Amino acid sequence: MRSVSRRSAVSLSVWASLLLFVLSPLAAAPQNLKDVSELMKSPLSQQDQKQVLEFFQKKYQKEKDLTKGNQKHLIQGTEDGGGYAGWFFKAKPGDEVVIYAEKGRKWPMIPLGDSGYFARVEHFPHFSSVHYRYDVNGTRLPAGRFSRFGFESYDWKPESLKQPGVPEGKLTKMPAFTSTKHYPGTVRDWWVYVPAQYEESKTPAKLIVFADGGGYCHNDGNATIVLDNLIHAKKIPVTIAVFINPGVFPAGTKGKQEYRNRSNEYDTCTAQYATFLDEEMLPIVRKQYRISDKPEDHIFCGASSGGSCAFSAAWHRNDLFGKVISFVGSFCDFRGIDDYPSREKNTIPLDQFGPWKTAHDYPGLIRKEYPPKNIKVFLQDGDNDLDNKLGNWFLNNERMAAALAYSGYEYWFVQGHGMHSSRHGKAVLPEALVWIWKSESEK
Repeated sequence: MRSVSRRSAVSLSVWASLLLFVLSPLAAAPQNLKDVSELMKSPLSQQDQKQVLEFFQKKYQKEKDLTKGNQKHLIQGTEDGGGYAGWFFKAKPGDEVVIYAEKGRKWPMIPLGDSGYFARVEHFPHFSSVHYRYDVNGTRLPAGRFSRFGFESYDWKPESLKQPGVPEGKLTKMPAFTSTKHYPGTVRDWWVYVPAQYEESKTPAKLIVFADGGGYCHNDGNATIVLDNLIHAKKIPVTIAVFINPGVFPAGTKGKQEYRNRSNEYDTCTAQYATFLDEEMLPIVRKQYRISDKPEDHIFCGASSGGSCAFSAAWHRNDLFGKVISFVGSFCDFRGIDDYPSREKNTIPLDQFGPWKTAHDYPGLIRKEYPPKNIKVFLQDGDNDLDNKLGNWFLNNERMAAALAYSGYEYWFVQGHGMHSSRHGKAVLPEALVWIWKSESEK
């Protein structure tokens, strides 16, 4: 009887070990990037390689070609504000595939057996960003459309959230606007916000124009909520807001697909876009509402190329805009290496619009212009902004701030650790609006 009892105990022990192995999270197939990351910390067994391969193949089953490096990475956020990033690539078995990023970072990809597939998972802390390219056997592939990501989050201030008892202004989606003069054939969506206090106001309303407007009057950081709260608290004057999207050429106009005109409008550093607003779009708003005609009562707000566009509008049309709010402004060189006028043809007729200077020239222009133009400027950027062939975007914002300081402009540069996104800018929008409307006597 003792022998039977001993064998039973052994059998139970074996079954318990097998059950524990089956239920072990390391033995189970990875369910997310964190699981894959844990699995890839040690040399991968054949079974591990198979599980990692199956995980990524399932995620990328709709991708037809993983050899060009333009596929999107995988992202998984974590509670601490950071997250995991996963890359999956196809090459020849035995190739060396490395992911290169700015700031001297690189991550060798791990081959998954002889499949020709390579994978990599990395954990990144809060307020970090990556702008990467794939490298195969020493040959760097072009950066893809989705070849950057970052992790950043911000707490919304009370002014960015709906508050009880605060009257809401009216946001109206206007009929799609078709340009006939400055950007003929382009069509764009736009919205007009009128605060609840407008009718009672005895003076004409102030004006703020938002580039990439649809992103500011919807979703998180909604500017109409900020305006509602600040106007109600009498922290800023009664202000009408115009939210304008970039123009697009509808499908069939310049080819089979819809063609965006954003870069042409925002990155061409002339008076053209501001004049387009003045002559084509703002007359519609002026006809319906009483708006101050003083440039110091007009703000232009935008992010990225929209931010540099806002400065271009105030710089070239200071008679129209006297205030600028720029988030992660693209004060960079968007022109090709051969795209500069020659010495023989170095003059553009003054009555013509055309690309002459690019946004990275503004610091030099600011320093040389005397007397200074009547422009008040709010700048925001993070030190995890882009660093690519167009320039180092954070350093270029620092150059802008230094030039404004040198020339005696009234400005405020808010620095952070964010990436190239409007998230930080939207989070500080209440402070930006209060500051930019504040006069010297109120400080």
